[in-house]
Amino acid sequence: MRLLPRLLWTILFVMLSLRLSAEEPTVKPLKDLFPQFYIGTCLGGLLPDDFTNEEMALIDAHFNVVTPEGCMKPEPIQPEEGVFHFKYPDDLVAYAEAHGKRVTGHTLIWHQQCPDWFFLDGNKPASRELVLRRLRTHINTLVGRYRGQIMGWDVVNEAIDDGKDVYYRPTKWWKAIGDDYIEKAFEYAHEADPDAELYYNDYSIESPVKREKTLKLIARLKEKGLRIDAVGIQGHWELDKVPFKDIEDAIVAFHNAGVKVMITELDLDVVTRWTPKDAPKEVANPYPNACPPEVLQRQAEQYAKLFEIFARHSDKITRVAFWGLHDGRSWLNFWPRWRMNYPLLFDRNAKPKPAFYAVQKVGLTP
Repeated sequence: MRLLPRLLWTILFVMLSLRLSAEEPTVKPLKDLFPQFYIGTCLGGLLPDDFTNEEMALIDAHFNVVTPEGCMKPEPIQPEEGVFHFKYPDDLVAYAEAHGKRVTGHTLIWHQQCPDWFFLDGNKPASRELVLRRLRTHINTLVGRYRGQIMGWDVVNEAIDDGKDVYYRPTKWWKAIGDDYIEKAFEYAHEADPDAELYYNDYSIESPVKREKTLKLIARLKEKGLRIDAVGIQGHWELDKVPFKDIEDAIVAFHNAGVKVMITELDLDVVTRWTPKDAPKEVANPYPNACPPEVLQRQAEQYAKLFEIFARHSDKITRVAFWGLHDGRSWLNFWPRWRMNYPLLFDRNAKPKPAFYAVQKVGLTP
């Protein structure tokens, strides 16, 4: 008779364990779910010093390519002429090599985070020749340092104007050098590492207006005999405003133009991006403590739809990379203002969100 209660407790324990297992879906590594293309993330900080054990485990498990979030941009890497800061990128490249991951460099030219000294000669504007010489030195030094260690480079970032009638964004680079500054950057990057892939990276180039301009840029570079391997569609999209058709059309159009496609800075903003400066807190920062389940569910459905597109066109796509490791590491907590945001697949504790499981389902679907 004494055996019966013990047997019942054993049965109850097994049943409870099975129930808990059913409530906790298995987590598959993203890089294994989508072997058709690289799965990446950007990393800001010194590895591993600035990351928790949970974050390091997340990086190791899910991503096979990493991108420096900021440390290779012109201002952080060379704040003064001839003074290069290599500690952070050296650390990232060493980590990647030790853990079997690839690296993409970001970025050689950008109109932001670029020091003014590039464009000055004393107190007057520098000549085209001087700016070109500085650009070549910058690219040769940076790309040359990691020659053979970096898979590819975002050579130029966000150079196309958003407007309908203006082609190039009127940046200091364009004003100092002219229309061919992009061509020169690609030329110098190839010179510094002939084996590295070269990319053009921009936001909203899936939209018809910027798509046509990007196609024009691709054709121009190819006509000049310059190497361009892929274009990066940044993918900073907003919940309920994801331009699914434009994205798919752009992937096909860029592929038909003779380049591969990358989704380079993927996140899905769940907080209204632009609000008036005097907007009340509940509008500017609507989810200070937690994101509502219904919002997370909509985000999950839209992430799944994106990955269905990516999987359908996996012959054209080489990389899908998130701009941030998890919600707590996202730039969207601070731009365009401070707010608690939830744009990625993992929460602030590095745990999978509904969006992760929705994407996982896509990856497991034959």
